[in-house]
Formats: sequence, structure tokens, C-alpha cells
Amino acid sequence: MSTVALLTDFGTSDVLVGVMKAVILRAAPRTAIIDLTHEIPPGDVAAAALRLWQAAPWLPPGTVCLAVVDPGVGSARRAIAGAAGSLAFVGPDNGIFSWMLARAPGFRAVQLAVPAAASATFHGRDVFAPAAARLCAGAPLESLGPAAGDLHALASPRLVADGESVRGEVLQHDGFGNVLTSIGILSVEDGGISVRPWVTGKPTARLGGTRFHAVLPGGLGVRLARAYSDVPPGSPLAYVGSDGLLEIGVNGGSAAASLGLPRGSEVVLSAITP
Repeated sequence: MSTVALLTDFGTSDVLVGVMKAVILRAAPRTAIIDLTHEIPPGDVAAAALRLWQAAPWLPPGTVCLAVVDPGVGSARRAIAGAAGSLAFVGPDNGIFSWMLARAPGFRAVQLAVPAAASATFHGRDVFAPAAARLCAGAPLESLGPAAGDLHALASPRLVADGESVRGEVLQHDGFGNVLTSIGILSVEDGGISVRPWVTGKPTARLGGTRFHAVLPGGLGVRLARAYSDVPPGSPLAYVGSDGLLEIGVNGGSAAASLGLPRGSEVVLSAITP
């Protein structure tokens, strides 16, 4: 049985999601479909790219990641399918796969033809779902189209280390109001923290110390803790999230609501000096 992991910005109850699933199952009826999320903010390619990066390590080998967050639908942007590591992917060439590919050892991609009869506003149904179904049915990637060459890539998020601190930025807020940052992947060790970059082109780093905090815009220092329960209810904390990225939260509350921190805000991780 093949697997499709589906991600869109259509909304969970939208009939468009069901139509895409129907197209896949008509052509490849033994396909299992995982709904990664359909609640990406409309047109937010960067948010979709981050969610794919988070999900990719946990997907079964051979999964086809079908991602349709496509504000350029109907334009000259390319439609693509590809393979990277143990996964395949199908969607628009708008950077949506940028960070997922950063974890994969190499990739190859092809450009999908857009049929003349395809809707200019629903390539998810008319281009991407049929391509995903063909891959699930066993078609070789190269049979779907000519080689695509380099893909469009999103700009790497800020991640700068100077030996005394690591500077990053807010990437997005999750549904609980926790704030995800670009600082990571973090490992807390005896006498310090190591930073292994999660995007390519960034250096590894290590910060020495026994206590750390995240300094937010305005100078507020939020101490690094292990879990929400390490701080009193209603208090903010920094912590290493399940993906290894530094996150900002509030015990029993919403950091996004109480601290603001819009996307792009600078966050600095450093040791607390005695």
C-alpha cells in the first residue's frame, strides 16, 4: 500500500480536500492518505515549508508528500514532482519543499505538464493529485515529465552564532500560541548547549554555561526550562521543542497573545551571566 501525506491551506472541512482525495483514490485505490494539516494560513508558503520539515522524518518510506499552498496557481510558476531520500513530493515550485529537502540526501525533480483543460485555480485537483496517484500506482518519477533542474528555494531564516550567543527569528506561532524560532537544532549538554543547524549553509555552534535565556525584543529575558511545569502558571519560558528548535511559551497560556512576537522578530539565546 502506498501513502500520500496531504497538506493544504484549504481548511479542514473544505470540499476541495475531499475532491483531491477522490482523484487519488480513483486512480490508486489502495493508497493510504495522511492529513498532515489543512489549516496552513492562506497562501503562507513559509508556514507550509516548516510543517513539511517537521513531518518528513516521521513519514513511512515511499510516502508522497502532496503539498498545495499555491498563491501562484495559474501563473508561470512550475508544477513539479520529485524524490528526496526515502520520500517523494508533488506540488508547486514556490519554495514549499525548501526545508524538507534540507534534511534529505540529494533530490531529483521533474516538471509536470499542465493540461489545457486544467482549471487555472485548482491545480491540486487537475495536476498535483493525478501526479501523486501515478507515483502511488508505481509510475517512475521520470515518466511524469522532463528534468526540472534547480527548484525555487525560500530564503534561509536568520541563524547567526558568535560564540557568546545565537541569534535567530520567530518563524511562526502554533495553535496553542507557542512561538517557534529558527534557533536549533539544540541539544542541552553538561556545561553548555550545542546548536546543529536545521537549514543548510549555517554553522554549528556551542554555548558554554549552566543557565540560559532567550532575550526577546524589548530586552525581556525568558529563561530556558525543560517543560512548562518548571515555571509558575501564567509565566513565560523558553524550551527546546520536539523538533529541536527553540520555542517560547507560557505555562497555561499563549505566548503569541501575551508577548506578541510577530514573525521575523529577533530572538537571542545566550548564557545567563552570574
